[in-house]
Amino acid sequence: MKLQLENGREKQGVQNGSFLDEFPINHNAVCIEPVARIRPYREEDQPAVRRICCDTGFLGEPVEAVFQDRELFSDLFTRPYLESEPEWALVAEVDSRVVGYLLGSVRKHFDLVLMRSGCQTACKMLLRCASGRYAQHRRSTQFVRWLLTAGFWEQPRHPANAAHLHFNIGKGFRGRGLCRHLWGVYEQQLRAAGVKQCYGSFFSLPGRRPEMIYARYGFTVFDRRRTSLFEPEISSPVEVVCVNKELNGG
Repeated sequence: MKLQLENGREKQGVQNGSFLDEFPINHNAVCIEPVARIRPYREEDQPAVRRICCDTGFLGEPVEAVFQDRELFSDLFTRPYLESEPEWALVAEVDSRVVGYLLGSVRKHFDLVLMRSGCQTACKMLLRCASGRYAQHRRSTQFVRWLLTAGFWEQPRHPANAAHLHFNIGKGFRGRGLCRHLWGVYEQQLRAAGVKQCYGSFFSLPGRRPEMIYARYGFTVFDRRRTSLFEPEISSPVEVVCVNKELNGG
């Protein structure tokens, strides 16, 4: 499956098929085989990816605390990648179960893909609000209001013409090297495709600073902006942070 990159050349994306990485993980009582494997995303992985997205949607915890509609929440954060560029998605599996994922994009105008998909999802949310779907969960209505008003303005700037990534690891499998290996495979694929720059964004707050972990992989903070999304639940300031890495070097 080929993609048209910003330099006009066609490059080969991640191919469905064999494992791309395999490594031991620390002993875990829920594991039969203490080995994790990284492989390309397949269509049958979609339910697991969407589930993990929702299981980690509230700062690593289940999203229901802020929004009860798992279907539309996972649409918002996974659909643009899986419908537009599934060939750039990776999953981590243990005991043949998907326990983490990385979704990527190398499109020059991926922002437009995100905007179009996000508008479609937001319209569905509005319709469900109007029909009373969230009447018994006021926080869900607040989430939709934030998405349609402050959500856009609270996003940090990001580098132009850069690849993008979004990933999550299921609870019980964090801190075991899955994130590092997912990024390692993705970075290799980006370099092979001639991509020069990559960025990602995440929530950061006191006691939970993912930018410190990203720094180990060569990322630097590109921009950060305070968000009001979690103000009902968290009193300390929460920011959306964009980190960036140049891939020109070795």
